[in-house]
Amino acid sequence: MKWISVAGIREAEAVAFAQRNLPSYTAMCRAGAAVARRAEAIAALAGIHRFVILCGPGNNGGDGFVAARCLKIDGHDVSVCLTCVPARLKGDAARAWKDMSALGIEAHVFPSGDAWLENSWADPSVSPRKSLIIDALLGIGSQGVPVGAVAAAIHWANGTGAACPILSVDVPSGLDADSGTAPGEAIRADATITFSRPKIGFANPAARAYVGDLTVADIGIPNDLLEPHAQIPPDGAELIAAPEIRHILRPERSLDSHKRTYGHALVVGGSPQYPHAPVLSALAAYRAGCGLVTLDVPPESRVAAAHWVPEAIFGGPGWVPGPVPPYASASLSDYDAVAVGPGMGLLKGERLEWLRRLVSDATAPRTVVDADALTALATLRQKGWSPDGSALRLILTPHPGEAARLLGLTPKEVQSDRPAAARAIAANYHAIAVLKGHNTLVAEPGGRVRMCMGGNPGMATAGTGDLLTGLIVGLLARGLGTEDAATLGVYHHALAGDAAAFAHGQESLIATDLFATLRL
Repeated sequence: MKWISVAGIREAEAVAFAQRNLPSYTAMCRAGAAVARRAEAIAALAGIHRFVILCGPGNNGGDGFVAARCLKIDGHDVSVCLTCVPARLKGDAARAWKDMSALGIEAHVFPSGDAWLENSWADPSVSPRKSLIIDALLGIGSQGVPVGAVAAAIHWANGTGAACPILSVDVPSGLDADSGTAPGEAIRADATITFSRPKIGFANPAARAYVGDLTVADIGIPNDLLEPHAQIPPDGAELIAAPEIRHILRPERSLDSHKRTYGHALVVGGSPQYPHAPVLSALAAYRAGCGLVTLDVPPESRVAAAHWVPEAIFGGPGWVPGPVPPYASASLSDYDAVAVGPGMGLLKGERLEWLRRLVSDATAPRTVVDADALTALATLRQKGWSPDGSALRLILTPHPGEAARLLGLTPKEVQSDRPAAARAIAANYHAIAVLKGHNTLVAEPGGRVRMCMGGNPGMATAGTGDLLTGLIVGLLARGLGTEDAATLGVYHHALAGDAAAFAHGQESLIATDLFATLRL
């Protein structure tokens, strides 16, 4: 999904409201309802039962009023803080305030910075009860340094700490939606739900500290009005977002389907030192909806699989301690997709030759290459191996260190221009490149790059990459193309990580926490 400027979204909305029979209040109600749904999802994960909604005088505040009404109807404890007197509200925002007030929702009016300081409810030195704060103070049209009551509300919200995660509406208040910079204090959101298209400023790496987990919600603005204004930043990437990827996989299953309908994945890896890595991949492949998953692993990994993924099958071409059988396409004919590398250790001799044959064989299943198999691939390239360009059947999933080895660079050089590094890997290896890390990238040989703004630093822990490998190979086995499988896998991996972080916190997050949240 491409990005859009404030001027572009304004023009598209104006035409939709004036010429496409979309009432502006209907769009506001859709936006507010989407906010309420996202807020409920976050609150459920975090064990929160109270919502505090900070509303400004414009339409962003109107979205907040609608969200408050939806949450109240759903039976939640809701309170609203308004940074202006209600008489200042106009148009749709005034209508939304009236509809909300009719439900008797608790409301506090703090029309000045002094009013915040004088009211014990809003005293920033007093930690509030555990609540989810919804930031509906300033919209995308806001510019400059926030002042007065809005500035006080931003300061109060940022001061609540971990007790109160923050969900921002359309844009974190105080952040410039076009530049992605904050001229003054801005909301540091844990999550942001934006409407129609991601705002161009969010592509600025500096904006991530304010935006948090980003969700894009469709509120009915026709795509043909939005697309002429859509853009990609220079040397930048598109965003992986729900409205565009929803069509990739239809979760509905035919009543007469069976396990082989949903593909057979093979995971090759494991070693005495890393027995659990391929097991994590196998579990994630099943979570991706794959019908059958075979593990070709050493005995230590089989013991681990007996506990963590008893649904797994053992077999494959014979990737176990001892001699590796000569490579043969027939040994892979039962599988729809292969993942090679998790926990495997360094590849030498006949194992390295086996990998070379696998990645060179145009008749072999589509393959995800991860972990030490990536290092082996870099070695093969140094020895003169080059990929077959006739079919796009490889997906490489390096972290920055592995990417550096693939490209003959340093990790610092990779991180200095991640989109360029991802493009180079895709081009040099004729593969889909998934460059993991902050804002994971999915690049294809033609130059297109997509970015995921989900995920969090809590996922920087052993095993989370193995889960991503499993998700992708499971989706490949189900029949998705390489780019679609990589894109959908990255997206749902990030969703699971963020859900686990809301439930457990980032500091104590471990890979197995994602088991409960890994869903398509």
